[in-house]
Amino acid sequence: MAITTFADIPAVTDKDTHGKRIYHKVFLLREEDVDYSALPQITDRSCGAFTLKSDATGWKAFSYVRNTIEDTSESSKGDITSTVTNTFVGTLGGARSVINDFLENHQGDNFFIVYVDIYDKKRYLLGRPYSPMQLTAFSRKNGKDSASCDVTFTNEAFFQPVEYSGTLPYIDEDDGDI
Repeated sequence: MAITTFADIPAVTDKDTHGKRIYHKVFLLREEDVDYSALPQITDRSCGAFTLKSDATGWKAFSYVRNTIEDTSESSKGDITSTVTNTFVGTLGGARSVINDFLENHQGDNFFIVYVDIYDKKRYLLGRPYSPMQLTAFSRKNGKDSASCDVTFTNEAFFQPVEYSGTLPYIDEDDGDI
């Protein structure tokens, strides 16, 4: 039985198309922390809370430089099938050991990512069970133009962001952590 996913797409206002929508505080969860025997409920365009393993470190908050975050998805049709690449990239500010530790220890690791849209206050999840986002690239700088690190997560799945209804830790804005 086919799911009906073809619907009218109405016009929107300039506020709906305005950029710089992603709040700078982003939450990451390592795939290895997820209990795959109790997967979250995913319905329509929303996802429930992840069940974590007993020894999980849980969601971590990364404070990106404001207005540097991009969530994109690109697709192209080949002769046999289509390819999709989902990308999440942003800039972490400063030349800090906590950033260097993350880069050294997690290149190639898989994560689920949640960000907040500043206009509608909804939280969006990137990645799905069995198809998380992967830390695929970074560009660290400590020079005349900036002390920062551009961090890129990607996956190659048809899945687009869904609203996340699970809980996230409260993080004080001036916590000093990434």
